[in-house]
Amino acid sequence: MMPQTGAVAAPPGVTAALAVRALACRDEPFDAAIVEHAKQALLDLIGCAVRARFESATSAAVERALGALGAGGICTGIGYGPMFAPQYAALVNGCNFHVLDFDDTHERASLHPGAPVAAAALAEAERLHSGGMPLIAAIVAGYDVAVRIGLALNPMAHYARGFHPTATAGVFGATAAAALLHGDDAETLASAFGINLSQAAGSLQFAVDGAATKPVQVGFAAHDAVLAREFAASGIRGPAAALEGRSGLLHAYTDDADAAELLDRWDGVHEIGRTAFKPYPCCRYMHAAIDALAAIVREHRLDPARVERIRVALPAAGLRLCAYPEEQKRAPRSIVDAQFSMYYTAAAALAWGSVRWDDFARRADPRLAVLIERVTVEEDPAVEALVPAMAALVEVDAGGVHERRLARAPRGEPDTPLEWPELIEKFDALSAIAYEPSRRRRIVEFVRRLDALDDIRILTAELGP
Repeated sequence: MMPQTGAVAAPPGVTAALAVRALACRDEPFDAAIVEHAKQALLDLIGCAVRARFESATSAAVERALGALGAGGICTGIGYGPMFAPQYAALVNGCNFHVLDFDDTHERASLHPGAPVAAAALAEAERLHSGGMPLIAAIVAGYDVAVRIGLALNPMAHYARGFHPTATAGVFGATAAAALLHGDDAETLASAFGINLSQAAGSLQFAVDGAATKPVQVGFAAHDAVLAREFAASGIRGPAAALEGRSGLLHAYTDDADAAELLDRWDGVHEIGRTAFKPYPCCRYMHAAIDALAAIVREHRLDPARVERIRVALPAAGLRLCAYPEEQKRAPRSIVDAQFSMYYTAAAALAWGSVRWDDFARRADPRLAVLIERVTVEEDPAVEALVPAMAALVEVDAGGVHERRLARAPRGEPDTPLEWPELIEKFDALSAIAYEPSRRRRIVEFVRRLDALDDIRILTAELGP
């Protein structure tokens, strides 16, 4: 039987128990694979932030706003240098980690844990002169909290209510990361969770008209985490039972919560190890289709001019984000529109054999308009049966070529990971706009031996303008 709307089967004290669980990461001897994944996540995000700092209009507007507010300080904005107060460094980096839509994703929770968590953690680690290993522990703990809350909200129900879980769940993960670095106890973290219940926000309304709030609200999540943790440590008591309470997150933000996902059903595997890196800078729901289309182009050396028909099937949640309303998705007016258009990315994959960040500046290319008219995007039972996997079905007719492929998961997931060489190549491609090769090599070196750094400022000193 389906649970009643708003019903939450949550034992008292689950917020406090999650705080205890998160802070236990402080002293945990992590598996080598988890440490490596945390390093990879940080390098991946740094590359995204560098390119965003120089090419995103949203990032430029955020910089102007913070300058007008007098947001000076000692913490590094990536690509800017040590010029921000901790909360504003978290904001600008959180926004820039996410603005290209190229940051990591967690399939089951349907969110991007790295942007809010790593942004808050990096700012606080630099502020505290923390070593690399405490930063890794904070990132791991933050991913765990963000993902488990995202799962408890029930991603599909949460999305259906119009929420963006990277921001709403992400603020709690970022808060856990900050608290761990400061050496806070579980009572302080639980109180900070309560404070952030009043700040957890993130609306999907941006998808209607391509508004700039999607990355900004992720930056807000990192910023709010720093503030909430500081307020709690200074004696401001947040409401108890922030997650399970009568007006808590699991009642107010979803119609089908499952509080058992917070801890009871967790197998103890750190969620950063289940997080995927993105090969394409667009909505993750489209990646499996892009993989399949790019493979067809490559294998058949396909001439896009000969393409007669392209059919793409996505999960229902992906259709809501990337296919509807059809008229708008066929004619994206902005980069954000294009990043959430299966029509545009399918055409780009067929035209150029992949989807790269620079491809979104080519929206006026006449070849795309022709190909977009030949794309249909719809449901298919074979795809829906694989949910929560972000699967896709593609069919292509081009002259004598007819291909039909079911892609069960996009590349970059833990079972088909992007390895260090691919991630370094991605970092180089994104950061070459600002950093010369020797500097890029130093950044990669410092990240790869992050666990051996005594002071994270050895790394952040390389991340300036």
